[in-house]
Amino acid sequence: MRQDLAVNLVASLLAFGVGWLGRALVHYYRTRIPAARVWRLDRGRRVVMVVGESGGPSSAYPKIPETDALAAMNLRQFLSQDLGLHEAATVRAGAFAMAADAEENLVVIGGPVHNRVWTLLSDRLDPPYVFRGFPDEYRVVCVESGEEYGESDVDTATLVDHAIVVLANNPFAAGSRLIMIAGCALLATSGATQLFARGAIRALARTYDTTAPLALVVRVESVGGYVRPPEVVAAANFPRAAANRTSPATRS
Repeated sequence: MRQDLAVNLVASLLAFGVGWLGRALVHYYRTRIPAARVWRLDRGRRVVMVVGESGGPSSAYPKIPETDALAAMNLRQFLSQDLGLHEAATVRAGAFAMAADAEENLVVIGGPVHNRVWTLLSDRLDPPYVFRGFPDEYRVVCVESGEEYGESDVDTATLVDHAIVVLANNPFAAGSRLIMIAGCALLATSGATQLFARGAIRALARTYDTTAPLALVVRVESVGGYVRPPEVVAAANFPRAAANRTSPATRS
C-alpha cells in the first residue's frame, strides 16, 4: 500500500512538472521571444524612460503630461510581464542627463513640443516619418512623399489621432536600444503603447523586420471614450545610425 502511494505521488509530481514545463515553454515561445525581438534591449544596461513635461505652477516643478505618464506606466507593465524586467527608471525630459543616461536603453515618450530629447535623438536618426509644425497643430509627415497624418474629429463621438513609433539603435551607443513613441495630440501617445501589449507584440514581431531600424505611423481611434486597438497605417525600415564616436560624458 505504501509502495502504491509512493508511486502515485511520484506520478503526480512528474505530471505536475511536465505540465509546468509545457506552460513555461508555451509562454517563452509565444510571449518572451516575440517581445525580446521587438524590444531588443541590451540587458547589461538600464532602461531609462524619458517623459515630456509641460508648464506647471513653477519652472522648478513642471508637470508631466498625463498621457506620457500613462504611456510610461503601460510600457513598464509590459516589460515586467513579458520580459521579467521589473526596474526601469523614469525621468522628465528636463532632468535627462546626457553624461549619465545617453548610452542606456532609452524609451522616449512625447514629441518635440514637450520632450526636448525627442528632437535631440530624432535629428541623429533621420527617420522616414517626422513631426512637422503647422499653425495650429503638429502632424506626422512622410519625408519622401509628404503624406500627412494628424488629429481629426470624424463625428461628434469619434476622434482619430496618429503617433510615430520608432524602434532603432541608440545613436550614442549602438548596442543599446532606442524606442520613441509620441502622438500628434493627447490620444495617440498612450494609445500607441498597446502595440507592445501581449498578443499585439507578437503580430509586430511577425509582420515587420525589427532587426533594422523601423518607423511606424500608428492610428488610434476613440469612439465615445472607448479607445480601439492601435492600427499601423504606414511603416518603413531605414538605415542604421552610426554611433556617436564622442562619449556623451566628454561632450561640451
